[in-house]
Amino acid sequence: MWDPSPSKARPFYRSIVAALERDIESGLLVSGERLPSQRELARRLQVTVGTVTKAFTEAERRGLVVSRVGRGSFVHQFPENVSAVESSDKGVIDLSVNTVTIEPFNTALNRVLGALSRRKSLYNLLEYHPIPGLERHRAAGARWLRLRGVDAVSDRVIVCNGSQEALIAVLAVITKPGDSVLTESLNYAGIKRLADLFPLDIRGVPTDEQGLRPDLLAEAAKGTQVGAILCSPTLHNPTNAMMMLERRREIIRVAAELGAYVIEDDSYGHLSGDRTPTIASLAPDRCIYLCGTSKSVAPGLRIGFMFAPGEIMERLCEGIHATSWTAPSLMGEIATVLIEEGIAEEFVGWHRKEASKRLDIAREVLGRPSLLPNCPSYHLWLPLPPPWRASEFVAHLRLRGVLVSPADSFAVDRSPSPHAVRVSLGSTSDRKRLKQGLEVITDALVDRPTAGTSVA
Repeated sequence: MWDPSPSKARPFYRSIVAALERDIESGLLVSGERLPSQRELARRLQVTVGTVTKAFTEAERRGLVVSRVGRGSFVHQFPENVSAVESSDKGVIDLSVNTVTIEPFNTALNRVLGALSRRKSLYNLLEYHPIPGLERHRAAGARWLRLRGVDAVSDRVIVCNGSQEALIAVLAVITKPGDSVLTESLNYAGIKRLADLFPLDIRGVPTDEQGLRPDLLAEAAKGTQVGAILCSPTLHNPTNAMMMLERRREIIRVAAELGAYVIEDDSYGHLSGDRTPTIASLAPDRCIYLCGTSKSVAPGLRIGFMFAPGEIMERLCEGIHATSWTAPSLMGEIATVLIEEGIAEEFVGWHRKEASKRLDIAREVLGRPSLLPNCPSYHLWLPLPPPWRASEFVAHLRLRGVLVSPADSFAVDRSPSPHAVRVSLGSTSDRKRLKQGLEVITDALVDRPTAGTSVA
């Protein structure tokens, strides 16, 4: 039977809650386990039943326990948490998925979800709603965009089921079959899948430390009808390239000459804290701006926002209608509450600190400060010394229990890929395991094979 062994801190009921949370996290208490009755626990702890009742009430509010009249109180752990723990391979350190860690947010999320559950009209969030999104959700989106310097108003914002869906709708609306979409020669893997879906001629444009090169952008446009220019000026995935202000203005100039919209993917903008003006703020009538919450708040919060010129808003709504009808309003309400109450900003602030700490670990282990971005980021771009090839390096690490992503998985066309890998710093919640994974990478870089030998 559970023995909470709470501290003597006051108020005492909070010590009971803290002990309960500690023992659930450590695995001492498992999901579904029955807890002692409140009267029995009060007797053993030599406190009043009221104190224990208050502790159990607070624990239930936090989602730690569930109580049933006549049956008692039980440890409550969501099934998805259980399955995630059970299915993970303890022997593998996965640094290949570019995600963010969210473990400290449980209490805040439980409070928000608990408040939602007490609403009398919660059911209306499960009804169909206008395609651009509910007005208050669009207003929250405008507030979220203004944090990035975008002068957004709600009637120019569309709520989407993540940035990926927004991009699908945009490409469906502003391009025609056979049009070219110019983008960075390396971009996130979903771009290639979208190109095959429509189909589109995705043309990769060489980049430098600032991302897209305007001179090569104009060169790539020759002999083709450009439907759009797609770019990530801030913390480009996978290279972490950061586009300076003058470069952004040059991109806008080239887009105007081509008569094309710029699709600005600002998925990592909130995380970066970078204050360089977005392309959308510099040219709101030339740019379709996309951002979301997955890369700066929580990966499962699949709510994105699109800000677009008024002249194409109706067509973009039709694009959303054709892909998913509308964003899920219940998830949109969660995102809206987080934004309205300032919780989302607090999460972003925590992520910036956490990402910076993880970059410090990478700096300590890798000893190559030139590889690190100048602002918070949850991923690294690691060029490989010869004779390493990216595919061999990835295979070498896999045999040693570490997963990373090779450059060719980001190649948007058939152009040669550099010998480099992306290392994701947020895909493991445990900093010790992150450090262990980085140490394996460092060993591979130092103790590299002789040219011509195989690592298979």
